[in-house]
Amino acid sequence: MKTLIFSVATGGGHGHAAAALKNHIQLNDPNSKIEIIDTLKYVNPIIDKVVIGSYLNTIKITPSLFGKLYYYTESGEGISAISSKFLELFSYKLLPLIEEFKPDVLIATHAFTAEMLSILRQKFKLSIPSVVILTDYAPHSFWLHPFIDAYIVSNEDMKEEMISRGILGETIYPLGIPVKPDFVKKYNKTETLEELDLDPNIPTLLIMGGSLGMGKISEIYQELSQASMEFQILVVTGSNKKLYAELTKLKNESPKRSVILGFTKDVNKYMQACDLLLTKPGGLTITEALISQIPLALFSPIPGQEEQNAEFLLKHNLAIDLGSGKNCVTIIEKILSDKAYLKTMKQNCSKMAKPYSGDDICKVLHSLIEKNEKYMKNKKSSN
Repeated sequence: MKTLIFSVATGGGHGHAAAALKNHIQLNDPNSKIEIIDTLKYVNPIIDKVVIGSYLNTIKITPSLFGKLYYYTESGEGISAISSKFLELFSYKLLPLIEEFKPDVLIATHAFTAEMLSILRQKFKLSIPSVVILTDYAPHSFWLHPFIDAYIVSNEDMKEEMISRGILGETIYPLGIPVKPDFVKKYNKTETLEELDLDPNIPTLLIMGGSLGMGKISEIYQELSQASMEFQILVVTGSNKKLYAELTKLKNESPKRSVILGFTKDVNKYMQACDLLLTKPGGLTITEALISQIPLALFSPIPGQEEQNAEFLLKHNLAIDLGSGKNCVTIIEKILSDKAYLKTMKQNCSKMAKPYSGDDICKVLHSLIEKNEKYMKNKKSSN
C-alpha cells in the first residue's frame, strides 16, 4: 500500500494520529510505503510559520478569540471562502508530489488538509481514494467536504450529526482516533508507582496539559497541595520547560508527595497507574485516557473544539468538570472518596474506548483501494 498522509503541526494530536496510522499500516503491510507530509511547511514554509505561530499564540494568550473564530466559522461564509482560495492554491502545489509518489490512498489528519483533498478530487480530477481522520470528539464544518470517500470519527454521536450536515452515512466510520500500536500494552500499577517512588496504596492524581503543557496546571497543583485528604500527584509537563521548572520549585514547598515529569513516551504506563486524570480535553488525550480506562477531570478547555470535546465526555459520564480549576479541591476530594462512582466512570471509559482503531482503519483503506482498482479497471475496459 502506497499512502500519503497530509497533516499540519498545530498541536500534537494531528501529528500523533498520522504517525500512529503509519505504524499500523506498516505492521499490517510490511511492504507498504508511507509518507507523512507536514503540509503547510511543504507548500510554503513562510505561510506555515505565520499560521502555526498565530494559532499557538492565540490559544495561549487569547483563547477566547480562538473560540469566537471557531464558532463563527461554522456559519461564516466569508472566512471559509477566503481560506478555501488559499487552500486551493496550496493544493495545486501538492500535485507534483502526488504524481511522483503515485499513492493508492490519500489521508488527511487536519481540517486544512481535509479541504485540500476535496479540492484535489474536485478541481484536479484525482481518482485516488481520500480519507479524513477527525481528531476531536465533535465535528466542525471545516472538516466536512464533498469528494471524500471515508471519514474516520472518534464516536457514534458524530455520525448522526454529520449526516444532519449532509455527509453520507455510508462514508462515516466511527472507528476511533488511532494511537501508536504499543499503547495497548498493559503495565503493573504497583511497579510503576514504586519506580516513581510513589505509594501504591494512596490515591494518585495525574495532571497533564497536552504535549504543550497548557492550562492552569501550576494553579491547580498549588490548590491540591493544600488539600487535607491524603493523595499523591504525578504531573507531566510535556515540552513546556518553563512549567517544569516552576512545578519543580513548587514541589519542594508542597506537603503532597509529588513527581514532576517532562516529555515522556510512557503516557499509557502512567495513565494506567493513576486513579484520576486532570487535563484539558484534547482529542488525543481523551482517546488515550479511554483506552487506559482512567476517568477524567477537565480544566482549561480551549474554547471551541475542546469545549465540545468536554460536552461529549460529560454527556457520557466519562469525566467531571473542574471549570477554571479554582476551588477544585472539594470536587477532587468528593470524587476520590466515592469509589463506586469512580468505578462506574472507569467502566464507561472501557465501553467507549477503541484501542484497535488503527487496525480497523487499515481494513477500510484496503477496502477503498480494492473498490477503486475495480472501478478503474472497469472504466478502462469500457473505453
